[in-house]
Amino acid sequence: MTITFRVFGVPITIGVAFPVVMLALGYISRLSGIELVIWVALGTFAITVHELGHALAFRHYGLESSIRFWAMGGLAIPNDQEAAAVLPDRQWLVVSLAGPGVGLVLGAIGLVLEGVVAGQSADVRSAVGIWTFVNLGWGVFNLLPITGLDGGSAVMHVMMLAFGERGRAVAMASSMAFSAVVAVLAFANDLAFVGVIAIVFGLANPFQYRALLAAFFPEWAERRARREAEKEELLVRRLRYEDPPGPAWPQGEDPEPWPQGDDRERWRRP
Repeated sequence: MTITFRVFGVPITIGVAFPVVMLALGYISRLSGIELVIWVALGTFAITVHELGHALAFRHYGLESSIRFWAMGGLAIPNDQEAAAVLPDRQWLVVSLAGPGVGLVLGAIGLVLEGVVAGQSADVRSAVGIWTFVNLGWGVFNLLPITGLDGGSAVMHVMMLAFGERGRAVAMASSMAFSAVVAVLAFANDLAFVGVIAIVFGLANPFQYRALLAAFFPEWAERRARREAEKEELLVRRLRYEDPPGPAWPQGEDPEPWPQGDDRERWRRP
């Protein structure tokens, strides 16, 4: 079950996983009643405006995107992945920082409001406190240099601006080391949620291990890329043509001969 709506023309899809996780986190934090409702509502709002920061930054550089929530937050996904992949590092740096930047501004407003509502009811003070936490607290956390967080993405693009492709490996290695330190400190101080985030994003991300291997072993990376390209070509041609002499095989001269020898046998192998 999902809900889809638009804000500033950006489609936003929220499934059941995110509110369920928010409810669980609120319950673990001993929130109940109206506080729990406020926690889920403001948490959803904070993630929405955070991802809108990314989406509007993409739009500034000519790319439309959509926002999808998952259990642990949200993702701003460019509609044109190929165009996004070739964005300059400076532009990617702006996109990476736009999301947490929105949260820091809203969190700063929350800090001001906390002084204004000091004499108000407990529910009002609690709402402002939650507002500050989900915007300022999450914004600061998201700037940690961990792969998968905006801070990790920003550090990677800064390193690539400074060192070229070698900067990717430097950023990945730094992220892994930092994630390990954060996880150890978090579990030692009974901050299990922070430790899990550090492990999931910083240590359990297979992309960074492949990137490190590619940086230190470029020949292996080239061979792997060629194998992937061959597999993709075989798949496309298999979808276009039946195995000859089936009726879908093109008549006359064959513009793309069916793979022979080892390639053909490899494709047939289950």
